[in-house]
Amino acid sequence: MDRELFVRFVGRYRSRLLVVLGASSLFNLLVFAGSLYLMLVYDSVLPSRSLPTLFGLFTILTILCIFQYIFDLVRSDALLTIANGVHDDLAPAVNYAVMARSLKQAPGEGDGQQPLRDLDQVHSFLSSTGPTAIFDLPWLLVFMLILFILHWWLGLTALIGVFVLVGLTVWTSRKSHAQTRDMARLGNIRSASRNTQVRFSETAVAMGMEERLRARTAYWDREYLAGQTGLSGIISRLGGAGRTFRLMLQSVLLTVGALLVIDDKATGGIIIASSVLAGRALAPVDQAIGNWRGYAAARSGWTRIAEAITAYQLPPARSVILPRPKGRIALRDIWVVPPGSSTPAVSGISLTLEPGQALAIIGPSAAGKTSLIKALLGIWPTARGEIRIDGATHDQWDREALGASFGYVPQMVELMEGSISENIYRFDPEVSSEDVIAAATEAGMHDMILTFPNGYDTHLSAGGIELSAGFRQRIGLARALYGKPHLLVLDEANSNLDAAGDAALADAIISVRERQGIVVMVTHRPATLGPVTHIAVLANGRLADFGERNAVLERTMKQSSIGGEGDAGAGAAKATRQ
Repeated sequence: MDRELFVRFVGRYRSRLLVVLGASSLFNLLVFAGSLYLMLVYDSVLPSRSLPTLFGLFTILTILCIFQYIFDLVRSDALLTIANGVHDDLAPAVNYAVMARSLKQAPGEGDGQQPLRDLDQVHSFLSSTGPTAIFDLPWLLVFMLILFILHWWLGLTALIGVFVLVGLTVWTSRKSHAQTRDMARLGNIRSASRNTQVRFSETAVAMGMEERLRARTAYWDREYLAGQTGLSGIISRLGGAGRTFRLMLQSVLLTVGALLVIDDKATGGIIIASSVLAGRALAPVDQAIGNWRGYAAARSGWTRIAEAITAYQLPPARSVILPRPKGRIALRDIWVVPPGSSTPAVSGISLTLEPGQALAIIGPSAAGKTSLIKALLGIWPTARGEIRIDGATHDQWDREALGASFGYVPQMVELMEGSISENIYRFDPEVSSEDVIAAATEAGMHDMILTFPNGYDTHLSAGGIELSAGFRQRIGLARALYGKPHLLVLDEANSNLDAAGDAALADAIISVRERQGIVVMVTHRPATLGPVTHIAVLANGRLADFGERNAVLERTMKQSSIGGEGDAGAGAAKATRQ
């Protein structure tokens, strides 16, 4: 796939690549000007002592150097345009792949950002001097031919030098390939360790784990640094050897030229010109070795990008966009396997929800409640069975359009860097103030937001860490209610709420029901069951009971009177009865 992707982009940027090729050709042709100038000065100007000839040749050389500079700028600008274009073309697919993979990878499999870092690496290489060395390399043959024309001993000496430098380049590639791959793996682990250190910093400080957490991060830092040092050492040593050999080769050519002059087979101008030509001929090889690390990283990154966007492809545009859902939601024998696991968390659940109903999902910890609602929202795919919304499965809907009809408050509410209003209206470019205020009012937040100095325009940092957990949860509820969603899903959305927050949550559930929406709520607090119409009891990933609230509670009470009130259903029944 990486080869196909490369061919596709070569075709897309063919015109720019032709500009680079043409500018490189003219640039390298003008390289002969310097060598020719030196040869004419030594062989014609010095013997004749002609100042007009010297000034004339120097003027011509100056003009040609200016053009050489212009051609170098043209190809650099063309390569930068290609680099920016490739980045912009790949960015949507790469960003989608990163998000899609984060939903499917198991916890601890890195931070998931490697394709984005790979895209930056590819852009960095394409906009560097590395590609210019690749375009200059074919001209090495032309320079070798000129040296052979000047004298075959000069050509042979330079050719031996080329073989040595090419050997160094191949050796660099082989020695650095495996370590470049390992560096990407260590970089992922180190990044994940650093993220863990930040996320658990408060817990670590409170429980005396801070030093151990830092030690884990420091260990992966050392491993990454050791790998980086090894890779840099290989490239530096071989690159230094290449540069030293190139300089030595010029001296060898001068020596061979001197021997030819002594033998009356060459002139002094030819000696100087051949030395300059050889240095210019070998410069792309030397430059390629110097840029090898960037090339190796970009090549590995390109392969990983191709793999990522192949595994997680952007869904094709829908030719028919289904209307906003407003009907029933049906689950038919669904099985859900969490990412990274082979054991189903949800097994064979079937139920139907009608507009105007509110379902509470209760059960002990690890019963599969969160897994069930993640499948309901389309976050996790079902391993078996189907979920139909208005008769259509998730994959028949446009993802953005369907998501706009969902409201979701997870256990841990994440807020984005931006204003309170932006977090409420989901950064929707077609927002209206009335919709934002309506969502905040439905969540019981409008008056609270107005107490802030800048009201709805109050700026929040990433994560909204300056707010209390309860306030973040309330903003998360307002965000979920924005746009009057047909389906509102609450995963323990009251875990950080006070009495006023509980009342606002109950009012919001009733409001959604009254406009014929559907509410699904995961809860461990029996006091929140008041506004629900139905209850589903989960145990070990299976549906132990489902039905109207009072009927389920009655059955639960009967079971608890026989087997004790140890489970969540019994506790809910007891609290509701009281």
